[in-house]
Amino acid sequence: MSLNRRRFFTRSGLLAATSLAAPAAVRAAAPGNAAPGQQPRHIIHMVADGMAMATLSMADHLSRAVRGRGLSWMNLYNQPGTVGSFMDVRSLNSLVTDSSASSCAWGSGSRIVNGTVNVLPDGTVLTPLYTLFGQQGWKRGLVTTTEITHATPAGFAASGLKREAAESIAVQYLERGIEVLLGGGQKFFDPAKRKDKRDLVPDYKSAGYQVFKSATDFAAAKNDGKWLGIFSNSHLPFTVDWNHDAKLKASVPHLAELTRKALAKLENESHFILQVEGGRVDHGAHMCDAVAALYDQVAFDEALDVVLDFQKRHPDTLVVITTDHPTGNPGLCGIGSNYGFSSALFTNVQRVKKSFSEILKSWNVPGPDATPLAKGEVAKPIQQDPKAIAQALREATDYQVSEEKTAVLASFLARKGKAQFTLMNASVAQLGQLMANHLGIGWTGTAHCSDFVPLVALGPGSERFRGFIQNTDVFRHYTQLAGIDFKNPAAPIKEDLKVPQDLDKDLQKEKEKEAKEKSAGRWEQPHWIAA
Repeated sequence: MSLNRRRFFTRSGLLAATSLAAPAAVRAAAPGNAAPGQQPRHIIHMVADGMAMATLSMADHLSRAVRGRGLSWMNLYNQPGTVGSFMDVRSLNSLVTDSSASSCAWGSGSRIVNGTVNVLPDGTVLTPLYTLFGQQGWKRGLVTTTEITHATPAGFAASGLKREAAESIAVQYLERGIEVLLGGGQKFFDPAKRKDKRDLVPDYKSAGYQVFKSATDFAAAKNDGKWLGIFSNSHLPFTVDWNHDAKLKASVPHLAELTRKALAKLENESHFILQVEGGRVDHGAHMCDAVAALYDQVAFDEALDVVLDFQKRHPDTLVVITTDHPTGNPGLCGIGSNYGFSSALFTNVQRVKKSFSEILKSWNVPGPDATPLAKGEVAKPIQQDPKAIAQALREATDYQVSEEKTAVLASFLARKGKAQFTLMNASVAQLGQLMANHLGIGWTGTAHCSDFVPLVALGPGSERFRGFIQNTDVFRHYTQLAGIDFKNPAAPIKEDLKVPQDLDKDLQKEKEKEAKEKSAGRWEQPHWIAA
């Protein structure tokens, strides 16, 4: 939806004349009140993956412009009975966590090494949350905009692997009978693309799953049996692309719709636990793509609206909303005299029609999920013409960028540029730097950051999440609220504090080591074998 500048300022509270106006009415229901000491019958754990505090703030500004109200997440802080807190999400080996270690801390109660799934460095396999809840008769669901086998959903249900072992994670979901699986990742179920050539879809169907591969299939879903929805070969599309593509809208359900239907299916169960992940907030931030990240954060909030409506009808539902880590730490910068340009530049977010992922595809720049070239296939030449790059950016973002600036970007597209900060030495980072002149949003890098993260809880048991908590506390709270007496073993924090002598060279060595392991198929083996 596109708004003119004055209308944007008025609706987002950015004009002085309207800054004291009453807040817009919130569409989502106010949270239901639980009785003192009440145990939850339902637990809904919501994760805006990769969300920095500034992402939340800027998404609230964007929401006011495109929805006429702020984020429901922010509104919860004003609701009686809501608990707001902060959480330390560090991993076993670093102050900076990855998504797998962060989710597994919630899913096992033990910190693990980045890149692994519920396994300690000595090879001890941890029992994940969903195994324990399944043994107690709770139904379990995973809903995500990433591949369903991705790190965050896997942290609640899989174990003993590296996070890249998506094919094995898909098998573990089947073996453990996770009742609701909705996301992307068709390629990990496809015999033509799996290394073991196993066709998992018939196996899932034999185990009582309905399998959906499109929005049309999903619309006809029946609430009996189990569900496997895999709506894209890899991740689901960014919301900004989904918003501007009728074919995507017709073929891929929105996160809010996935959440609504999952809750409708689980609603009549005596007990259930559901994880809902807005996973592509993280992917947008990794690419320094502010527009992709912000629209996916608003989409996550629409899913939160669905959850809050459910919780209002079912006050015996505990809802926990958080993130696993910030990514890229973006910020709306103060630009111009008295920072007078900042608000105007931010309105340009609404003029962007494509994610960086789609823009880079048009320039033949392979992304992280690009299909490998077939034997004998020659890669298309990467676009290096500054004039053509400028034209493409105008069409996709409404940015009238100079050819002088696009010439700098062209060198990075061709992998010939050299940034001063190593983590910005990538085409996506430089595209993000370039777009900062149009949007006013800058970045610290393309990687995760160490910040403590916000958490909001409401419903029975929410008082447990008050204050400053550790990520491992979440597992303890969930299991105790479900009457489960179990504790996984843990390992002491052990960080490698050796300072790299040459960061560029050391990072290159790590990449080469990872590539060698991947080519040898060692990603699909348990961590203690691959280590």
